[in-house]
Amino acid sequence: MKTRLLALLLALTMAFSLPILAAPVEDSQESPLDLNVKAAFLAETTTGQILYEANPDDRLYPASTTKLMTALVAWENGGHEDMVPVSRAAVEGLSEQGSSVFLMAGEEMGFMDMMRYLLIGSGNDAANALAEHVGGSVENFAEMMNQKAQELGCENTHFVNPTGLHDENHYTSARDLYKIARAAMEIPELREIVGTASVQLAPTNMHPQQTTITTTNHLISRFRNANYYYKGAFGIKTGTTTPAGYCLVGGATDGDLEYISVVLGGVQDDNGDITCYTATRTLFDYAKDHYSYEAIVTENTPVQEMPVRFAAGKERTVLVASDDFMRLIADGTDLEDIRFEVSAGSTVDAPVSKGDKLGTAEVFLGDTSYGTIDLVASENIQRSDVLYFIHQVQEFLTGPVFKIILAALLALVVLLILLASWRRRNRRRRRARRRYPQNNRRK
Repeated sequence: MKTRLLALLLALTMAFSLPILAAPVEDSQESPLDLNVKAAFLAETTTGQILYEANPDDRLYPASTTKLMTALVAWENGGHEDMVPVSRAAVEGLSEQGSSVFLMAGEEMGFMDMMRYLLIGSGNDAANALAEHVGGSVENFAEMMNQKAQELGCENTHFVNPTGLHDENHYTSARDLYKIARAAMEIPELREIVGTASVQLAPTNMHPQQTTITTTNHLISRFRNANYYYKGAFGIKTGTTTPAGYCLVGGATDGDLEYISVVLGGVQDDNGDITCYTATRTLFDYAKDHYSYEAIVTENTPVQEMPVRFAAGKERTVLVASDDFMRLIADGTDLEDIRFEVSAGSTVDAPVSKGDKLGTAEVFLGDTSYGTIDLVASENIQRSDVLYFIHQVQEFLTGPVFKIILAALLALVVLLILLASWRRRNRRRRRARRRYPQNNRRK
């Protein structure tokens, strides 16, 4: 009995410690992908569609993928032409934590070179130097990172340092890290840096010669390991610590489409493969092989009719899609299941011009929303001057101005009646005096 109980406990422990098998968001009927990681997230940025997620909101250690937020905050708050000084505190203790240290206390490096060293070489010393220069201290800079995370809508993120070196209170999630990466990649200079395989840093006061640094990201370079190179990849950032495992934020383009993936908690498997790379390649291939980019709603698709007031010979118009609505669609999706939730007025007043925006519609396939389209008038509709004049008269007769005028006229009529009555009484009195003059004298 004890043996069985121990076996059951061991099985449960292994089940909770093994990396997850990730399941796709919209294709849950398919077999899950064997990614061998703790969390994964994949989205296409031009449409904003989430194509795959697994444990996307679990709080996990990000390691050096943290430096994407470091770069974003430094870029938005630092002087791009500045010389960044390196303090003793910026480099102290890094070698003891297993970090390679290139910069020296008292060194000064240009802001852009410091950013290149941060993102290409993943320099922890660069992260600390930038944090001190931009935020005044590492602690203040970490608060700036947390504020930016809130601005981006991150819900499971807290930063303690700009490096990603392990701290139990330093964590993020795959979904949050995607938001950070997407914001960073909207800055052309940062996007260019993360896509650079190697670069030469300018000489400094401590390094009189140019220094060549190479990327830590095998997706974009065959220099260190050609097995993980991925055609079309443009970055983005690696990260590794013992508690975090192997982490990778990847980016790849396919024609007009752009994918960003996040993989956290990868391992080195029995074959010696680093699973953050194999998982990222699998996710990109999955998107390309299982989705097609097509118009799920075409331009001028009729969606709903709308009554038109004061129209000359036309009482209704058809609201149609303003443009082709392009989205990534999983293979085998039946577009006959498409439906719309329309947001528009109950009527529209003539005249109406073809192409006038008259509302919007949220597009659904099944229970999945694919976004919102504009609805426009499908034709020109002229106004009937007679109907419009009758409407204006009706509006006037039922409006507050007419009521005020009517009340004033009634008051005037009453006043005239009272005045006429008063005049009649006066006339009677005058006649009576003329008719009985002696009675008037006695009085």
